[in-house]
Amino acid sequence: MILGKRLSAVASEVDGKSMADVGCDHGKVSMACLLSGKVEKVIACDISSKSLQKAIDLAEKLNVKNIEFRVGNGLQVISDGEVDCVVIAGMGGIEIMNILSHIPNGVKILVLSPHRNTIELREFLSSREIYMDKDYVVKDGRKFYDVIVARLDSGKDCRLNRRQLLLGKNRSGEDFREYVEFLRRKYDTIAQKNADSPQAKLYKEMLDLV
Repeated sequence: MILGKRLSAVASEVDGKSMADVGCDHGKVSMACLLSGKVEKVIACDISSKSLQKAIDLAEKLNVKNIEFRVGNGLQVISDGEVDCVVIAGMGGIEIMNILSHIPNGVKILVLSPHRNTIELREFLSSREIYMDKDYVVKDGRKFYDVIVARLDSGKDCRLNRRQLLLGKNRSGEDFREYVEFLRRKYDTIAQKNADSPQAKLYKEMLDLV
């Protein structure tokens, strides 16, 4: 099974004996983590039974064991003590925040990959005293994705400075350099129409902080 660059990055950050794959859709991250031995057990859940069926079919095709499938909303189908790690990828940051409003006891690590509203998600995690251990950009095809690895009860300072809030903690590597050029092009396009728009000002601030 071949994963794209984004899902490969997400899977590589998984740690612990058991994992919940929330909004698992096709279940590729779940399968990859089980097949590679990164985890011993997975609970794959999705609010859509039709989407979850794709993961069930893939597990049968790959003869993957130690995976349980649950239909439900976010982490509401996960009980205290069931998993060490939670993966949420492919949703917006606001939706992820809603899911994380209640985190079951026993969860130690969050691996998150929002496709929008990442700044709001960072603010949320910081306000909840959830430490962002890693926060970096991955380029997959023509798109850029944020990958956040957060740890609960780390005892570390969870506050973010402005640069970390807007750009993440890890600002190096070829993907990040290409992301900066992407921001520059976006800013130039928007600024030509209205340099005083909120979006243009945000991109300008982000570029100034690089």
